[in-house]
Amino acid sequence: MSNSKGKRIGLVGTIIFHIGLLAILFYLGFHTPLPLPEEEGILVNFGNTNQGLGKKDPAPSQSTQAITAVSKPATKPQVSQSKPEKSTSSANEKILTQDSEEAPSVPSAKEIAKKKAEVEKNKKIKAEQDRLKKIETEKKRLEEIKQQQEAEAEKQRLAEIEKLKKEEAERQEKIANINNKAKNVFGQGTSSNSSQGKTFPSGNQGDPNGSPDSDNYSGSGLGNKGVSYDLKGRNSMSIPKPQYNLQESGKVVVEITVDRNGKVVNARPGMPGSTTSNSTLFEVARKAAMKAVFNSDPKASAFQQGSITYHFQLD
Repeated sequence: MSNSKGKRIGLVGTIIFHIGLLAILFYLGFHTPLPLPEEEGILVNFGNTNQGLGKKDPAPSQSTQAITAVSKPATKPQVSQSKPEKSTSSANEKILTQDSEEAPSVPSAKEIAKKKAEVEKNKKIKAEQDRLKKIETEKKRLEEIKQQQEAEAEKQRLAEIEKLKKEEAERQEKIANINNKAKNVFGQGTSSNSSQGKTFPSGNQGDPNGSPDSDNYSGSGLGNKGVSYDLKGRNSMSIPKPQYNLQESGKVVVEITVDRNGKVVNARPGMPGSTTSNSTLFEVARKAAMKAVFNSDPKASAFQQGSITYHFQLD
């Protein structure tokens, strides 16, 4: 009971205290004191012009002294002098108002978004152009590398073929020298066996498809007339004759390159052994050689070199 009674007394005291405080504030602070305070101005230096320079005050004119001496109130000359100042200040205010610049226009959010989208689009276009240019440059570089590798491989292949041909020529030369040295090693005598050829041992040297009247012991073909070829280990399937209409004679040797399938992949006319330099005969011989076909040999080298000889005669 005592506790609740104390709370009621505290509540009542608090209410009475706040009511009294509000009454004091209303009485002291919520009304304007009378009389009202007078308006105050600023003290302006006395002079006879709106502009001037120097610390010396100008002497008052005679008319101003006379007016001051005669008239008791000193307010009239002050009023007459203050009028041009007001007009001057108003004129200045008008000039300042006329010279004021317009505020710069602020772009809207839509324009900003549009410009931003355009900038992003230009960036994407430039990035795509750079990517395509880079791809094209890389493609050209790889193509150049591929061409260099192919050229190097072809160069090595031709060098290997030239090396084999040189080794074969040296081998044949050694055999010929040995045969010449051993020709008369057993002395002279009589024999009923006949032999024809240039190599060892005795026998009828030549090709089964050759002619007994020919003095050529190596090569393939038809002798000194028509078409002949030389391709080690390969047989001809078809060697077309050149088609030409020209009254010119001579021999054209065409160097051919044959793949494993027996197809001629390259032909170069005018090789050593040719007896003419006629460009027309060279061209018809090259075209005919490109149409030649030999037997296929999976065990042969990828590209094998040989020759086809064309004998052109006058009709």
